[in-house]
Amino acid sequence: MSHRTAPGIRAVIGHQSTSRRRVGWWAPSRPTWSRSVTDSLPISFSTDRTLLVALRGWNDAGEAASTAVSMIEDEHALDRLVVTIDDEVYYDYGAFRPRIENDAEGRRVIRWPGVRIAAAPGDREQRLYTLTGLEPSLRWRSFAAEVVAACRLESIERIVIVGALLADAPHTRDIRVSVTSDDPQVRALLGIEASQYEGPTGIPSVIAEAARAIGIPVVSLWAAVPHYTSGPETHSPKATLALLDELAGLVDVEVDRGELEREAEAWEERFDDAVAADDELVAYVRYLEEARDVMDSDAATGDAIAAEFERFLAKDDDDPDAPRGRRSPDSR
Repeated sequence: MSHRTAPGIRAVIGHQSTSRRRVGWWAPSRPTWSRSVTDSLPISFSTDRTLLVALRGWNDAGEAASTAVSMIEDEHALDRLVVTIDDEVYYDYGAFRPRIENDAEGRRVIRWPGVRIAAAPGDREQRLYTLTGLEPSLRWRSFAAEVVAACRLESIERIVIVGALLADAPHTRDIRVSVTSDDPQVRALLGIEASQYEGPTGIPSVIAEAARAIGIPVVSLWAAVPHYTSGPETHSPKATLALLDELAGLVDVEVDRGELEREAEAWEERFDDAVAADDELVAYVRYLEEARDVMDSDAATGDAIAAEFERFLAKDDDDPDAPRGRRSPDSR
């Protein structure tokens, strides 16, 4: 295949484990996927003061979440700085170096890694807030306490976590977005379920726990980004679109998607071409599509989904015609 078409796609597939133990990884298990939960949504949910949280880093596969919230900030001019959190106790500057730049007056300034909470200018309705920036490296509980303290000062009533994770999902289908909440009232309101995920977690979960402790309900949106499309310079506009679709209904916020839709089409075509150039990749994506079809079936049961996934994994070990890139590094 042409490595210029999709650099590193074979390497990504060859080195990703399908084990559920893998950090930041999703495998088919029938979570509650998003649907049109907002058709009968009480007006109070979309009019309450809401904080959208999307931090760059481990919880932002393909930069899908941070891009979605940044687009909302730009479209709705959410440029009033509420608070900046960039204390050096939260960041490892060896891993995330500050940047030196020239400001508008030509002065040399250092930009430190951090996050900010922003909102609309003071003369406009204060309904929507955003928390964006780089996830902290250290002292997550103290960091989350600062975020929650700012929420209290601004009388924020809801928090929406926006994230993206790598998944065993085909790029040829719609990007799935899971919608979950640990708050029973929110689950009843939206017709969703609690997350069943167990394993390593990130700062959004720590913020969510701190918020729940003081009575602020939290909803989490997670886009499933096909893992073989990931890379250091690879964005996922299709996943960004999926998140924006959910946010439009959940918090009544719209953005102009014309350019993003064109980027998503080009992204899908790029990986169509890359996959088509290699028979093993064609077979691999076909397996993902078959697993997705089983999950989408109205008659699908938990046992059927589990059986399909086990068959999917067994092909790698037992079938010489199965795509070799599926093999886990642990099995070698």
